[in-house]
This record gives sequence, C-alpha cells and structure tokens, in this order.
Amino acid sequence: MTAFHLFPRLPFELRARIWELTVEPRTVDVRIKHREYKPPLLVSSTPVPGPLQACQEARNLQLYQQAFSEIPRSGTERRYIWVNMDIDLISIGKTSFKSYKTVAPMIHRLKFEGENSNDLYYHFSMKELRAFVNVKEIHVVCADGMSAWYGALEDHHWPCGEENVFMIDPTDGRMMRGMDMDEMFHQEFKENWAREGYDYDTGEPLT
Repeated sequence: MTAFHLFPRLPFELRARIWELTVEPRTVDVRIKHREYKPPLLVSSTPVPGPLQACQEARNLQLYQQAFSEIPRSGTERRYIWVNMDIDLISIGKTSFKSYKTVAPMIHRLKFEGENSNDLYYHFSMKELRAFVNVKEIHVVCADGMSAWYGALEDHHWPCGEENVFMIDPTDGRMMRGMDMDEMFHQEFKENWAREGYDYDTGEPLT
C-alpha cells in the first residue's frame, strides 16, 4: 500500500478522525491459562491493534484501553490486553466464567464455548454467567451441537436479554439468533412427531 507522506501535515482534528475510522469490531481472544503450582496467566492470540503500533499520536487518542489487568497475574508482572470494550467481542473459549469474575462487569460483547448437555455445565457453570451484568450481546459456540441448546434461552438467565443471544454451529460456523434457532427446532420436532401421529406440544395423539 502506498504511504501517505503528507498525513502528519493534516490538521490534528482531521488526523484524529482518520484514526477513529480505523477502529473496527474485532474478536479478541482472552484466555486464562492455569498452571500447576503457579498463578494463572492471562494470554491472548489476538495481535495488538494496528493503530497502536503506528505512532504515539494514535495511542494518545485512547481508541483502545488496557484491560483485564485485574485478573490474577503471574508474579509481579502486570499483563493486559488492548481492547475497545464498546465494540470488541471478547472470546473466552471454554474457560470458566468464574475466572473472569473480577472483570465480567466490563465486558459488553461476550463469546464462549460450552456444552449444554453436560449436567455440571447446565446446572452450575451457566449460573456464573450472571456476573456479566453489563453484557449487551452473547455469542455461544455450541460445542455439543445446536440442538443441545434448544430451549436454553428459557432454561438459563441471559443478562443481555434473549433477543441478543446468538448460537454458533462449531462444524460449519453457521450463526443464528437464539430465538430463530429455537423456532427452527420447534418446527422440526413438531413435524417429526406429527409423522409418528403425535402432537409435539401436548404429547397427545393427533386426531
């Protein structure tokens, strides 16, 4: 890409606006690595945002914040990850929710992977999602398949509201709003039961 050598000569307001336009939503990997006989370690595979690597001026605009340093750290080393909490999707993978309890209120967009068919996960782990009191959007990677999460909107508490929950199929990456997924499976189950001569909603024989 051709360099724009006159950029430093532009008015500061224009340069600041250009830097702001470089900010785009990202999926930021935030994991807690647990180690035997050592403190947990905050790690991320997500690169530092480009503008922060460009120059001091971009860093001074505070387009991103140093976050997650509150998580227990290794020794005296302070670790953090650069994020924009307003737009970045924080991906915690299979790491337990309780590992993020101290920073949960900071997160607005959350992505995690779970198995709703696992009894311990269903009855205990999902209750820890309540700590994310300010989350506005949740993406769930359905590790045990989308069908295992049918009805999960009603079974669990979602701080962001049911309408802001999205389910992801781990096999092909397909994503659906949770409410749409429930409707899809409900219709599918109704048709399957009808072929057997029963009403899915009541369990009664069809007349």
